[in-house]
Amino acid sequence: MSCWIRLGIEPTQDLDTIRLAYRGRLPSHHPETDPEGFQALRAAYEEALRLARDQAPREAEPAAGEDAPHPALKQFHTLLEEPSLRFDPQAWQRFIAELDELPLDELDDLGWQLLHTLRDCGPLSHHCANLLARRLGWAEQLLRLDDRHEVEAFLDRLEEPDPFDTACMRDWPASAQMESLWYFRSLEYCYQQRPLFEYEQFAGVHTCLGMPDDPALVQRLLVQFSQAGIPSRTFHDLLQTRQQQAPDDADLLYLLARQADALGAEQQALDCWLRLYREHHHPQAERWLIDLCARHQPQRLPLLIQAFDRLHTPAGWPAELDDPAQNWGSPGQSPQTLARWSEASRLELQGIATTFIDWRLDGDDELPLLAWLLQDQQDHDLHRLYWQAWALQRGEAGLLRQVLAQPLAEDALDALILEGFQRQASQQLHWLEQSPVVKALVDFCASDDPVAVLPEALTEDAIRPVCREWLRRMRVYPAHALHALNAQFDMRRLFTTPFALQLQDTLAETGVLLPAMPEGDALWNWHRQHLFMLALLEQPSRWLALIDPVLPGQLHYPVEHPFAAAHALLCQQLASPDGSIGLLGSLDSRDPVQAMISARLLTLQQALNSTRLPSAQQLLACLENDDGTLRSDYPLGYLLFCAVLYHDRSLDEQQRTRLRQRIEAAQLEDAWFDAWRQALLDGRPRRPPIGVLGALGIDSRAFTDVQDALRSLLDECTPPRTRLLRALQKVKDDPEQDPGLRCAIMAVLSWSERMLLDEIKEPPAPMWAFWKLKSRLNRTGLAAHVAVIALSANLMLHVPGVMVVICILAISGFLRRLRDLGHGVPTLMVVMLLSRVLPFSSLVLLGLPGDKLPNRYGPVPGKGPALEGGLQATLRRLNGQ
Repeated sequence: MSCWIRLGIEPTQDLDTIRLAYRGRLPSHHPETDPEGFQALRAAYEEALRLARDQAPREAEPAAGEDAPHPALKQFHTLLEEPSLRFDPQAWQRFIAELDELPLDELDDLGWQLLHTLRDCGPLSHHCANLLARRLGWAEQLLRLDDRHEVEAFLDRLEEPDPFDTACMRDWPASAQMESLWYFRSLEYCYQQRPLFEYEQFAGVHTCLGMPDDPALVQRLLVQFSQAGIPSRTFHDLLQTRQQQAPDDADLLYLLARQADALGAEQQALDCWLRLYREHHHPQAERWLIDLCARHQPQRLPLLIQAFDRLHTPAGWPAELDDPAQNWGSPGQSPQTLARWSEASRLELQGIATTFIDWRLDGDDELPLLAWLLQDQQDHDLHRLYWQAWALQRGEAGLLRQVLAQPLAEDALDALILEGFQRQASQQLHWLEQSPVVKALVDFCASDDPVAVLPEALTEDAIRPVCREWLRRMRVYPAHALHALNAQFDMRRLFTTPFALQLQDTLAETGVLLPAMPEGDALWNWHRQHLFMLALLEQPSRWLALIDPVLPGQLHYPVEHPFAAAHALLCQQLASPDGSIGLLGSLDSRDPVQAMISARLLTLQQALNSTRLPSAQQLLACLENDDGTLRSDYPLGYLLFCAVLYHDRSLDEQQRTRLRQRIEAAQLEDAWFDAWRQALLDGRPRRPPIGVLGALGIDSRAFTDVQDALRSLLDECTPPRTRLLRALQKVKDDPEQDPGLRCAIMAVLSWSERMLLDEIKEPPAPMWAFWKLKSRLNRTGLAAHVAVIALSANLMLHVPGVMVVICILAISGFLRRLRDLGHGVPTLMVVMLLSRVLPFSSLVLLGLPGDKLPNRYGPVPGKGPALEGGLQATLRRLNGQ
């Protein structure tokens, strides 16, 4: 194909036209996407330029008075068009030497023609062109040009080095020269100016081109390919040979590690990176090892991040306790480690890895981690490493010495983790044994002087972080030290908050102190025993939800241990069908530890989950322990709950006064609210507008049922009917219902249970006890009465007194049967009047089922123990739950 057809123009000698055609076609043949089309277009461009220059002297006669082109310019064209000369620095130097022979005024005019020709000649050697540019001094004469900015940019490009020695391709064809120069120049641009992944993509495109025999180029490609992670067997073998010759060269070891990783030789890469980390502390080694751990052992990733943390260990500290330099050497995390925690938190790791990272980022929420640490795990090596990682943050000197004494594992990654832990444990032991602040705290706690005072400097804000790090470590304190430390330091202001230090002070006030810490392997068990119970005492509801039910059985407490009784009760309760939800009603308040657990279990959620209905006093304690969520988020249910407790006479006047104040303090900006609230206080509850209940997501039917039940308890002094109680129980057991409404129902059921238990103190009357008119009679008993009456009918004609007995028996039987249905004498009168019209209508009572719960007339006749398991359990059985 003709070069003119390829360019899409007619044959011409106009160089500008040729350049415009080339540039117009160039976007259609990008070197990366269409290398063959680009090569053909470039060849056509070069051919068209050559033809235009050759034909111009032959086809155009010089005008009169015009000079022919300078011979040096023609020689320059030859230099540019001859492949053997175009990229040869020596040929350019010979041409420059010939220019030096020309007169200065002639050279001055010629120089600008050479510059114009050079700018339009396409790819060339920057080194060769720069020889000419410097000789003619174009950079110093830019002000003489109209397009000086474009020329300056061109000269700046010439200052950039060539990707290789262009003399190496002196004997190559022109197309091969252009292709290689363009490729390696583009490759160098990608490496210097673009991200490495773009360099990798460009280098990964398959191509066929000449490779200059330039050792500098080979070395540069070796480095670039290795750093970009591009695998090359040739470079890998070359690096192995060089590394064997210079085994201590860190640069060669790094490049070999990169190549081994790119080729998938993971073991060799691991060995290299471990050497780089241990011998040279290479920062890239840490990054690679972290990535390897994230890919293959993600559960160990947090441990490795912790192991890589490095802090400076000072040789000593100033003697003055208030000197800010006391902070040096105290445990902490470097900014790089904090960044790695944040990065790891976004990897969506599972299991203990996520739990540990959350703890390291938050610091205060330790319970999820302890729930895993305290339980025996199948992966013992992983379990031990996490224990050691925890000990670095929370362990005293005894645990840190055990970390130092731990032998290294055979697994390379585990050994690396333990090396880091032991380095950090050594630093922290140095701090615990030498820091003046720590010594002052230890001396204060060990003092037997009751009037000993903590040095004032330790309470200063600048020194507070050092004290906090010491207080966070698990240890045994004397009772006076616990009280003094909690008095001097506001633990809630310390972040992260020392775990259970305030709780230990509360225990000490009741005479409960932790036993002394043992030595050796028993020290780990000591920590398990006390961390478990302190976590239970700190947040019992949450802790019981976090742990596996088998965990308490894995712990063992001596009989004389202050936590032994509570632990035994917990093991027994968790093994029962009720599990932890029955714990609230099983605790012995005489035991100080159990009493503290009970006090902290009194939450509304725990009460709702309890298998037994709490008392009014317990419900009031739950309400007072609430953080205000119920009041702010569920105002109507909250007020109804307070009203039920307020009217419950089992509370004393002081408790009822606090409830009244709660009700009066509630405010809603609605016209109906004040009257509704006053009605609650007066014991005459009325229903709020239905639209209001619907807007708040409250079941209006259930809300009305609670108010009806409250009226029954107040006005009739009787428990609500069984149907209503069953409906209320269903609503209480529905977690989708308004929590305030569920709490109000719980208070109603608790009140009803107490009333029912008062009604059934005596056993049910036998069915033949017809004289007990205030007792209940079931359908079987009424049938027996009717049968006796029917059999005695013939005697009425002969024995007048039998008529009186039959009447008494009939009245007693039907009245007691109505008592079983929850009705009394008025209903009996209606039945008797109806019998005058329909003689056998009263026999309908034989088919009606009686009340399945005790009522004011006694327990259910003919049944076993009344309210077995409590009212709530009975209602759930009736509801089929």
